Formats: sequence, structure tokens, C-alpha cells
Amino acid sequence: MSVGLSLLCGAAAAAEPSPGGSPQRVTPAGGLFSIEFPAAPTCDANADEPSCHYVYPTEGWVLSASLSKVTSSEPPAKSLQKYLDSSAEDGSFRIARQEATRVGDLPALDYRFESTDESAYGAVGRLVLIGTRIVAIEVGGETLPSEEAIQRFMNTFRLEGQPGKSEAVASSAPEPQPIPEPSAAPGPTQPTATPQPAQASSASIQSDPPPSSITARMQASLLKPGKLQYQSIQEKLPGEGMPWSFSVGTAKRIIQRKRDKKRDALIIIETGRTQAGTFEHRFWLDAKTLLPYRWTSRSPGASTRLEVIDGFLRAEGKGAGAVKFNQHLGDTPLLFPGAPLELALSTLPLAPGFTGSVRVLDPEGMAAGKPFSTWRVSVPFAGPVTGLARLKKDVTSYKVELLESTGEKELEKAPRKIILWIESEARRVLQVETEAPMSRGGIRSVQTIQAQR
Repeated sequence: MSVGLSLLCGAAAAAEPSPGGSPQRVTPAGGLFSIEFPAAPTCDANADEPSCHYVYPTEGWVLSASLSKVTSSEPPAKSLQKYLDSSAEDGSFRIARQEATRVGDLPALDYRFESTDESAYGAVGRLVLIGTRIVAIEVGGETLPSEEAIQRFMNTFRLEGQPGKSEAVASSAPEPQPIPEPSAAPGPTQPTATPQPAQASSASIQSDPPPSSITARMQASLLKPGKLQYQSIQEKLPGEGMPWSFSVGTAKRIIQRKRDKKRDALIIIETGRTQAGTFEHRFWLDAKTLLPYRWTSRSPGASTRLEVIDGFLRAEGKGAGAVKFNQHLGDTPLLFPGAPLELALSTLPLAPGFTGSVRVLDPEGMAAGKPFSTWRVSVPFAGPVTGLARLKKDVTSYKVELLESTGEKELEKAPRKIILWIESEARRVLQVETEAPMSRGGIRSVQTIQAQR
């Protein structure tokens, strides 16, 4: 469910009763899309404007989906707005709220109607533009179902007859500026994305199936509580009059094992300082799977909270990091960048020739409609290494390489890259090297090393 739709559900909400039947996925006449109703709906097979609706027998809630033709060749935003205005006028509604969204690659508009007369009837809906057709999905009634129930219904919308288009979950269009990182201080493996102009966010997860995920092979028993210190050093940027390398921050990382409500959790606390000031990250990981489910961040003038709830990633920020986000995760496990990613990789059964992939949250990509990135993982080397983390002695280590797999040819020429050096015996992350292409050319390189004990 989009953030916009969450905000639009401001009408009185009632608990969701059982519809008294089994869910039914239907494809209205024309076969352009399908949607799942809580029970068998009533459908009109009109070839030009097919529709289906279901009425809850006791509450009177009306769930509907219809398809209409666009009668002009106006831009998508104007076509959607014209349809919304017409629907409001025909139904004697006023538009209480509206917000532009996208469903996969399709322009869409979330809205909330309120009655202009003495009636208490209201509605929450979504318009989706598919070529020259508009799909209208709506939930109406004198009261409305719970937000969660509306969310489930809206997100069952699916394009049909188009390869690679599966369930499409809407996400809200961002503000005109890029969404910032949760903190001004990225973790050692927090990917540094090339700045992109803000675009409407897309919620289709990935059109191509990713390589085999390695998250099932992570071994939680290898991750031990403890405390480590790190220093980040950035190399000279192309064309800038700076020293060849300079410190950009320091961080202290603490790993604790605690009980979080009804689950065993590993909590990672990172505190430190960058040129922007002090920061604090807190990550909560499931102690059995090492999959993250919560991330809070504080930095000067900003705070952010991200949480995985019922298969959705939800984010809300304040201050400079003001952002709202609600994204369906799909079936592929998700790791958070920085410490959760580094520590998860350190628990894998590493050996030369090891390969796999991971899907990582990419906060900088939210504004460009790409909140997740897939990385290919490989281990090209294992053995004694001299000079890691400025240690004077040889340390037997694994070299773990991550290469971003974007599916975009222009980026495949210079994808983002991360190299981790992980101590074989203690599984400590000794050193991290990140490389990312810059918009003006060249590569930004940052090295993060563990401070000597």
C-alpha cells in the first residue's frame, strides 16, 4: 500500500469481518487486469467498460474494480485528474485528498472521496492508467474497512497478458528532491549511489529473477557479541584539490543479544562522527535468520525509522531526513546496508569459488524508484594477507567481492563494487573498500578499516 493511500484512509475504520466465502481472483472482460475479491463478486461483462464489485453483507462496504477508456491523448497526469474530477462530480463527492503514485511502471492516482450532502458515505480508491484505459479500484461505505484490509485489496491488482508484470504494489511519488540517507554517515558497506534526479517511485520489485539468494546459508552462530572501532578514509576525488586520502569519519560498533518483545534479536549499535557531525544507527536483526527488521537513525537535525511489518518495508523520517515510504518486499529476503550486510556476509560458509547474490536496501535509490539493489557475491581468494587494517602481521582472511547487478547496460560498464576482507578464524570484518561511479566521471573510493585493538 502506498504511503499516500495510508494517509488517504482517514475515514472511520471498522474491524474487518469474515466475508463468508473464499477469496476469488477475477479478470474482468477484456483480460487487461485481474484483482482478488474477498469472495465471489458480481461482474458486468460490458466489453467497453467491464466492472466487478463485491458488497459485504452486514457492513455494506463496496469493493469495486472497473475499466474505462481514455477519450483524449492528454498527458497521463491530466487524464487521471480529469477522470477523478468527473467521478467526483457524478457521485456528488468532493475530493478530500489525492496523491500521485505509480504501480510498477504505470502512472496512478490515489484519492479519498467525501460526500457533499448529508450522507456519511465515503470512498478510498486508486486510478491506474494502462495505455488508453483507466482502471478504477475503490472501497466505499458509510464506514471503511481497516487500513490493512484496504491495503490487501488494492495490492492484489495485477496486469495480465504482459510478460514480467506480476503483482504490482503502488508507491507514492517523492518530493522534488532526492531522499537522503537515514544518516549523513554511511556505514562501511552502505552503497554510495550516483546522484539521480527525483522521479516517481516504482514498486515493481524486479522484472528479472535474481541469482540464487545466499541468505539461507547465513550461520547466526558465527556472529558473536562484541565491540569494534572503525575509521573511514576517502581517496582523492577526480579534479579536486585535496590530499590523496583523508579521514571522513570514525565509528564504534557494538553487537548485543537481547529479547525484543517476543523474539530473540541481535542489536547492532553504531555511533560515530563524520564531517557532518555525530550520528547513531541501531539495527535489529532476527537472531535466528540474521534478517534485519528495524533500523533507527539519528544525525544532526534528522531522524529516520525503517521497519519491516507484515511483508512491507515502512519508513518515516523527521527533519532533514523527512521521508515516508511503504514498499512491498516480495519473496526475496532483504538485507540493510552497512553493518547488517557486512556481518551477515561474515557468517557465510566462505571458501574460494563461493558465489551467490543478496538483495540490499538502497535508500538513495528510493527517489529514482529503485529502493532495492541486487549484488553478486563471490570469494576469489582466501589465505594470509599482509597489511590488512594496518596490522603488522599476516592475517588469514577471505576476500569477498560484491558487484552490483542493475540490469542496465549503461551502469553495467561501471557498477558499484564492494570488497570485504574478513578474518577467517574470528570472522571479524577487518577492512572494507567501496567504489562507485560519479555523475561527472571517475570513481569515488572509500576504505574503512578496523582500528587496532
